[in-house]
Amino acid sequence: MSDSADNTEKEMDVVTRLTRWAQIPLLIGLAIGMMLFLVTFVVDILVAVRTFEFMDRKKTILLILNLLDMVFIANLVIMVATNTYNSYRIRASAHGEDYILQGQMAYRRMKHRIVSTIIIISSIHVLSELLEYSQATALQVAALFGFHLILLATYVVTNVFESNER
Repeated sequence: MSDSADNTEKEMDVVTRLTRWAQIPLLIGLAIGMMLFLVTFVVDILVAVRTFEFMDRKKTILLILNLLDMVFIANLVIMVATNTYNSYRIRASAHGEDYILQGQMAYRRMKHRIVSTIIIISSIHVLSELLEYSQATALQVAALFGFHLILLATYVVTNVFESNER
């Protein structure tokens, strides 16, 4: 290799290392967000117990849907953080074609999981709004349902095209 190619490779290596190190504060921020979310989760349960809301069937269903919503959102954060960390490890250990192939496979898996989780969260939200129909207008519920259908259609279309490409 020429000196120019060596210098370019070293510069790219420095950029790659800096990019990996820049992910660390983001992961710390996600961890802090998860701790705040955990506090919200526990407070919701304690409030339901303290106020005896769990004695009302409809309120219990809404509480459980709210808790499930929080669990799926937390799992979404964990998926992103885990994938970020795995991407960091792949970059540190793989080179060339291995790096590209491993990165593409990890991206496809993560994309599928994230979109699936977002659709589940959307389903829970639509169901919660339908159960609390007295607090939402018909237009708001229709908009939520329409948005949910758009998410589902996008998921189906992207997976159909992706499976045809393989």
